[in-house]
Amino acid sequence: MDENLDLAALRRGDPRAFEGLVRQHQPVVLGLCQSMGLRGPDIDDAAAEVFAAVFRSIGNFEGRSALGTWVYRIACRVIPKARRKYRARASEQPDDQQADVDQATPLEQSERNEVHERVWSAVESLEERSALVVEMHYRRGIGVDEIAEVLQCPPGTVKTLLFRARARLKEILGKHVTLREPGAGRDQ
Repeated sequence: MDENLDLAALRRGDPRAFEGLVRQHQPVVLGLCQSMGLRGPDIDDAAAEVFAAVFRSIGNFEGRSALGTWVYRIACRVIPKARRKYRARASEQPDDQQADVDQATPLEQSERNEVHERVWSAVESLEERSALVVEMHYRRGIGVDEIAEVLQCPPGTVKTLLFRARARLKEILGKHVTLREPGAGRDQ
């Protein structure tokens, strides 16, 4: 994913290089914002805060991990702060003003079903860290080891967070709704 990005140009502050970075990582960042319960303009504002932090910090990127992992690590620090900051505004947003984060086609929008909405609405009610790991693993297909690297914790911690999140979601949603492993078809 990051192989097309020119790290030297990013470090020089090249606008085109940074635009490429944003274009590549924006869907995941926007998805993380939505899974954290942000709505409408708050999603865009939080994503902008993430990419502003990335822009300010790109000179500190040492390359010990993939650039995407580093961006997600920043997102995982910035989004919960934004969530707390925007919480009052987010709770006032009507559901019909929810941003279409993944810019789905009309056909894809029509395919979304009630179960999908219920599951991801329930994910928003999870503790912040649990919502982040569920979003990254189930919606974005990011592996446990990379999530551990992003969160700077052992893979076992990520597995525990996923296990507890699934258990909590079963409590919220009942036994009939389950999350499928990444690659097992469309996310629910």
